[in-house]
Amino acid sequence: MWSGSKGNCRVGLIWALFFIVMLLALACGQIRPLPSAWEPEVYTPITYEQLLDPDTARLTSGQKVKVPVYFWQFLTYDPALVENYITLARHPVEWYRLPWFATYGTPDMKGYFDRLVMNEEQKESYRLKRLEHLLVYGELAEMGLNLLYLQVHHIDRIEED
Repeated sequence: MWSGSKGNCRVGLIWALFFIVMLLALACGQIRPLPSAWEPEVYTPITYEQLLDPDTARLTSGQKVKVPVYFWQFLTYDPALVENYITLARHPVEWYRLPWFATYGTPDMKGYFDRLVMNEEQKESYRLKRLEHLLVYGELAEMGLNLLYLQVHHIDRIEED
């Protein structure tokens, strides 16, 4: 009786260790690196409405897009809080430390979208101001639970008339 029970415990323990090792190995992911050369012609123009509803617009992870936005603010919360922990194996462990920011589709603050991210160097370089009109170039990536986020590659300021 004991030998069979010990054998089952060992098999269970081996599987548990295997699962933990695999989870840790997968959790070492990184946000995609920025392209070495920025080529504006490879980015597909989309509307802000398409960014808000990527399924209807048939936007997919890995697609490079450019979209006009109005910057709102850098976030003090993790926009992927639930998704982050559910899909931890596909995302960096320090996901919450990234500079996430929110935008609107119009200057009168319609169409809130809070799943844009850039690196710290970009944040310091661009020094974005509230309701500044921007053209954001970036790559869509899967966040989990069928959500996409936009990783910023480049930002141009749009001059207002």
